[in-house]
Amino acid sequence: MKTMFLIVTLWGMSWLTGCSDSNMNAAQIRVKLEAIPMKEKVRLSDDEWRKILTPEQFYVMRERGTEKPFAQQCWAPHQSGTFVCAACGNPLFDSDTKFESGTGWPSFNQALEGDRVQIATDTSHGMTREEVNCARCSSHLGHVFHDGPPPTGLRYCMNGVALRLVNLEKATFAAGCFWGVQAAFDETRGLLKTQAGYTGGHVKDPTYEQVCSHTTGHAEAVEVEFDPAVVTYKQLLNIFWSIHNPRQKNRQGPDIGDNYRSAIFFHTPEQKAAAEASKAEQEAMGTDKGPIVTEIVPAGVFYPAEAYHQHYKSKSCGIQR
Repeated sequence: MKTMFLIVTLWGMSWLTGCSDSNMNAAQIRVKLEAIPMKEKVRLSDDEWRKILTPEQFYVMRERGTEKPFAQQCWAPHQSGTFVCAACGNPLFDSDTKFESGTGWPSFNQALEGDRVQIATDTSHGMTREEVNCARCSSHLGHVFHDGPPPTGLRYCMNGVALRLVNLEKATFAAGCFWGVQAAFDETRGLLKTQAGYTGGHVKDPTYEQVCSHTTGHAEAVEVEFDPAVVTYKQLLNIFWSIHNPRQKNRQGPDIGDNYRSAIFFHTPEQKAAAEASKAEQEAMGTDKGPIVTEIVPAGVFYPAEAYHQHYKSKSCGIQR
């Protein structure tokens, strides 16, 4: 009797909460998907994917189908921007690597760096091919062939329905140790890529040790690529101000040196104007702890930091700083 009571009670609690993924509508699933940081894997059920993908997208991306050639506009080579996975938003291809293959499917000779795609062996239809899947959500994208143009000799033959074209913008911020800065931006919706590195100095290809010696002039910084249709530059500026003390010169907490300075490296005149206006707003708030010392300077060459520094906060590598 106690067992039966427990079963009934648990069933009743489940019914009352209504939190089962199968009961979520498309809008709720999209919110759930967008809340997953870009660096993390996406694992949705087929029922969830079916609710947020079109029937054709579900057939191609989840059932590994193939669309008809010339079915999508994006087979044409003139479009510019970044092609992302239509299911999860993972950046896949730059338009500069797109070429006219004559096949009627979007074709690229190179995928973006950072293991954006995964290759699997496909033995369907009586042949062996190299299947291309999204590395973030495992959605089927197409196949890759070794008959493409130089310099790679590859032809990523993609289904247009599996891609979405976005025009990404770059933003670069320095706010102390880049571990924490990158971690903060990694959690921001609308950012498709973050990279820790060094900028603002005078030495080519600096190492972490050189930057920490305070002889190169570089700041530890984070470069982000964002979709302005999802998150605005002003919103990124608000995050920047919130994650550090912009009134400390050449230091953040216990980290001391010019490499830990507060700086906004603008990429466009519009970013410069927005950064200056945002800084003025922060100044207007007033404080007895001194003026804001954040530099607003043009973005220069950005050198990615060593691999072990990337997304450090999400790793357990035990590195002592």
